Amino acid sequence: MLSTKNICKRHGNLTIIKDVSLVVNQQEIVSIVGASGAGKTTLLQILGTLDKPDSGEVLIKNTDVFKLNASQLASFRNQNLGFVFQFHHLLPEFTALENICIPAWIKGTSKLESKIKAEKLLELLQIKDRATHRPSQLSGGEQQRVAIARALINEPAIVLADEPTGNLDSENSHAIFNMINALREQLQQTFILVTHNEELASLCDRTYTLADGQLTGND
Repeated sequence: MLSTKNICKRHGNLTIIKDVSLVVNQQEIVSIVGASGAGKTTLLQILGTLDKPDSGEVLIKNTDVFKLNASQLASFRNQNLGFVFQFHHLLPEFTALENICIPAWIKGTSKLESKIKAEKLLELLQIKDRATHRPSQLSGGEQQRVAIARALINEPAIVLADEPTGNLDSENSHAIFNMINALREQLQQTFILVTHNEELASLCDRTYTLADGQLTGND
């Protein structure tokens, strides 16, 4: 589903990512852990095509993504990748349903089809009764479920999550992970999680550690 070969990223004289090679298979949940400032978010942004490596390759569904031009890459990202962040980035003036629909609207999906897909995801994530609520009316756990639904609306190949439970208490963190695991089974979905929560990481299929710019773990 995704593979990288010898990707490197530097900021000035500092090497953030050094010769990182990684393979993620379909329907896997893979976690990346590491100390604060180790470069986990930078690596995730490269895997999600939001940042470009200085060297190396990133292949997603056999597409060498950084050989695409800017317009092609934006379209590829919208259609193949979903993103979940620690801070949900929900638009406050929109309802939960509307927030979920936004990536589908950008893709050009009709409003009716987007609404139907969003309602199904709300039901799958057990928050259908919150469809018309705005973010300020939702708990932290409910907001994160809306963010996950938004990441899934375009049926992406991979969902990349940066500290998806970092803002939640232990109970909600486990609930979110259980939801991710259920979505993996029900939707044949692939997830890459960056987390500082080693207990959460241990529940994933494979865990990698990023330290001194290099990735080590269990292949």
